[in-house]
Amino acid sequence: RRELLGVLQSGGAAGDMPPKAPLPKLADDLLVQYRSENPKRAGTKAFERYEQYKAATTVAEAVRLGAARGDIANDVKQGFCTILDETGTAAPREAAAESSEGPPAKKQKRAAVAPAAAPLVEVPAAAPVAEAAPAEAAPAEAPQEPRAVALPLAEIPVQSNISASSKPASAALKEVDLSFAKLDGKPLKFIKRTMGEAKRLLCEAGLAEAEKSGYEFLLKDRDNLSKWSVQLRDLNPDGKLAAALKKQNLEPCVDLELSLPDGFPLEPPFARVVYPELKGGYVFPRGAICFEALTQKGWVPSMTLPALAIAIKGILDYGEVTLAGVGNKETRTVPQYTEDGARKDHSQISSAHRGGEGNTYGSLNNYRS
Repeated sequence: RRELLGVLQSGGAAGDMPPKAPLPKLADDLLVQYRSENPKRAGTKAFERYEQYKAATTVAEAVRLGAARGDIANDVKQGFCTILDETGTAAPREAAAESSEGPPAKKQKRAAVAPAAAPLVEVPAAAPVAEAAPAEAAPAEAPQEPRAVALPLAEIPVQSNISASSKPASAALKEVDLSFAKLDGKPLKFIKRTMGEAKRLLCEAGLAEAEKSGYEFLLKDRDNLSKWSVQLRDLNPDGKLAAALKKQNLEPCVDLELSLPDGFPLEPPFARVVYPELKGGYVFPRGAICFEALTQKGWVPSMTLPALAIAIKGILDYGEVTLAGVGNKETRTVPQYTEDGARKDHSQISSAHRGGEGNTYGSLNNYRS
């Protein structure tokens, strides 16, 4: 019976069924890449854990962020986590495991079992094999992911269920050339995370997503990938800031600067307004932004740079922020908006949040913009 079952499942002679690929050993230094969208059921502890450890780039980091090794093994098996080699592409062993385990194998089994009534010598006929072959392509459509990171721009809206951790995504990220970056003396965690962020921002799909979401990232520090110029576009036309910009014949956009510390991603980025001059809504006189996610108390390591940009855009769109001055329209600069000045304001903001009232901004009564 076992021999016959093997014949029916494989569509070939008895004993020809390929062995089941083993799950790779989850060594601490094994490189991993998690899907950005949480595939767990909302409201469960598994969902909460995944939110914490999905930013991990190694098995050890995932464990440190709250994942159990059983979580990691299950995520790999289900396709939520991709094991990468040193070049940033999916490891061959994982690809073999995905092709021999999970739902696609079950589909192949059903297709092959259909002609069970036929004589044994007729089982490896062409028809069952032809029906089972498309099942091997199924893993690319099985995970439900809202963004098709690896597809050409024309296909992104249609193929929105392709996982960001699939092989094409890894290939697209690999095509982004960051060979110019030196990263001398930078910590390993910083290097892995900043290179991952840069590849996702600069790849074709990342640029398309930025245009759709109303932001643009331009790399300012090519040596260390640690400083980005960010322009937030398409501000809420019904908001106070957009209306004030329109009166001054300025485009509805705001220029920011993001700086990544050596402790990133465990430490938050530093963000400041560059242009135009703003006031109110917790934008400080020298361009610092009062936002709990930018403090050590409120920062979440899993937050990506695009997600942070969108969150700041929400503050500008729906807060009490308005225009204070136009500065130099040609160079898009404001004289008093310096990085040193913004960092001094930010130190006050961080101190207030450490006081325990960061969620309500109650400690900021003495710091008026």
